[in-house]
Amino acid sequence: MNWEDIAADLPINGKARVRCCGKNRDAVISHDYKGYTFYCFKCGLVEVRNFKLRNLQHLLNIKELNDQEELELELPQDFTRSIPIQHACWLFKAGLDTNAYMEAGIGWSDKLQRIIIPLHSDTGVLLYFQCRAVHKGQLPKYKNPQVSKSKLLYSAGIGRSFQRIVVTEDILSCIRVGKHTPACSLLGTKTSDEQAGLLSRYDLVSYWLDPDEAGIKGAKEGCNKMLLATNAEILASKVDPKHLSDREIREVLKLPPNKDYIYHGCIAPEDT
Repeated sequence: MNWEDIAADLPINGKARVRCCGKNRDAVISHDYKGYTFYCFKCGLVEVRNFKLRNLQHLLNIKELNDQEELELELPQDFTRSIPIQHACWLFKAGLDTNAYMEAGIGWSDKLQRIIIPLHSDTGVLLYFQCRAVHKGQLPKYKNPQVSKSKLLYSAGIGRSFQRIVVTEDILSCIRVGKHTPACSLLGTKTSDEQAGLLSRYDLVSYWLDPDEAGIKGAKEGCNKMLLATNAEILASKVDPKHLSDREIREVLKLPPNKDYIYHGCIAPEDT
């Protein structure tokens, strides 16, 4: 992950220790009202990103957004499928065009100032959703209803075949990979026992999580868990799957050129 992305997730006056040129976390990233700073105590590397002057009203608006109450398992009343173009850029950067995110049911809440990514059962019941921040300083990056995700897998590209499924970390990566082969998102990095039970129906479970410390650890642990029930492997790339082109995704998957298809749904027990 880029150090500026880490800084953007920090609260005002927040700091984080990270690795730079060695095995230890010798560098510190800080976020204050002026901007972001990266400094390594070992090699002396310094990088600064100054903000354009933030006016008081902007800071008050961000504080109000961050202080919003916890979410219930119900889409915001102002949920709309029409996402303002300046905020849809986050989706475009992940390779989703308007047709793709409309097909996935992704929308927008003006009140929350967040992109809304819902997860419905095959019968249309809302099981979960994510609210993704779009403004600098808006925390947390994701807000979700306080429900258990242990029995849920967001899915894309699911058909009748149980030969192979690719497991991703986040929903957008799942949607991108699901254009080419059955895929699902763990909604995180850890594979619960319930999720493992759902995945065990497949002949091959391919883990393709993000290439950071948490993703690498989650892929190893998940793969080891699945090997107790079926075949499993780990796929790797230098960036998240959603940041690759379709051609690059197919190369990692070792798939020949083929017609893309998309289906969005949920992998969950029938009684969920």
